[in-house]
Amino acid sequence: MTPLLFGVGAALGWGIGDYAGALSSRRIGVLWTSLGMQILGTALYAAGLALIGQFPTITTAAIPWAIALAAIGSSALFVFYKALALGPIAVVSPVSASYAAVTVILVVVFLGERLSAAQIVAISVTFVGIVLASSDLRAIVQTLGRPLPGIRLAFVATLGFGMYGAALAAATREHDGLELVLLARIASAALLAAAVVATRAAVPTDRRPATLGLLVLIGIFDTAANVSFVLGVEAGYASIVATGSGLYPVLPAFLAILFLGERLVPNQYLGIAITVAGLVALGLSP
Repeated sequence: MTPLLFGVGAALGWGIGDYAGALSSRRIGVLWTSLGMQILGTALYAAGLALIGQFPTITTAAIPWAIALAAIGSSALFVFYKALALGPIAVVSPVSASYAAVTVILVVVFLGERLSAAQIVAISVTFVGIVLASSDLRAIVQTLGRPLPGIRLAFVATLGFGMYGAALAAATREHDGLELVLLARIASAALLAAAVVATRAAVPTDRRPATLGLLVLIGIFDTAANVSFVLGVEAGYASIVATGSGLYPVLPAFLAILFLGERLVPNQYLGIAITVAGLVALGLSP
């Protein structure tokens, strides 16, 4: 049960971080939001580790993994935002929501994890629920026969997110997870800073405390999500952790209901119920 709980914890962190990231991106743009949250999140993470006496030993062998993780994660996120911009979102979102299935497949194939029949069924049910909960089937039907400019990029982003999860799991098998998260975030901040310089992105004019607070919030929850993921991998099967983390696309639906008063379409409520049932079954599977 522990790996699954860590996976759900990662989903919570990524979901809340992305929700706050959407708000921040409207104020200062995606690039500055990404860079700001990486710098602040890394600084707070390093300070927290030092404060509790858990600052990891930095090894040169982990640096290539960190650079690879930073490159894969940043590229996948950029492609995903581009896919959303091209649309249609009703198709892009459910496609990207299936990234955890890619991670599970890669982990089983390349890391040699073996799942029981009950676990395979529970994971499959969970993925079906996640895709349903992330989709508006009525909107998808309306797009049938129309050009879908963002769909190819959505598949690329899905593959990228899936590869990131699998690479993080593989790296955690060889190195300390806390060290990997720290190094990967430093590498991501460096890559994003280079992107800011290369694109000559204008410095944001919005410097309100509330905007800074959003960046801090994103940095904290996104970092916590990565830490939860690696702790889950260290505790058990990466495939189960990845399945739990796949819950994260469903969280915006919960937040929209709680804080924005939105109503979901019927298939999304069904998807949420199926997802919860699948996760419970996975937690109880031998």
